[in-house]
Amino acid sequence: MSYTDPYSLTPAGGQDGTPDRSSSTGVVRALLWVVLVVSVLGNTVASFAGAGMGVHLAAGGVTALCATVLVVLRLRSGR
Repeated sequence: MSYTDPYSLTPAGGQDGTPDRSSSTGVVRALLWVVLVVSVLGNTVASFAGAGMGVHLAAGGVTALCATVLVVLRLRSGR
């Protein structure tokens, strides 16, 4: 019977050799936050600059998409 120590440090990845998804999810989450902030700022600048409706729709779509994906990632993480 093999015994695995639950407190031992393991290399990046799971016990079965699969990659650890928590680090890649953290990177995705950080990039989504950056894109969300940039799109909100872009929409704000477009409002003050009097840009066309297409700019507002594009920035709003990116903002909604980022917010939705962030909420889904949060709900899937179970925290």
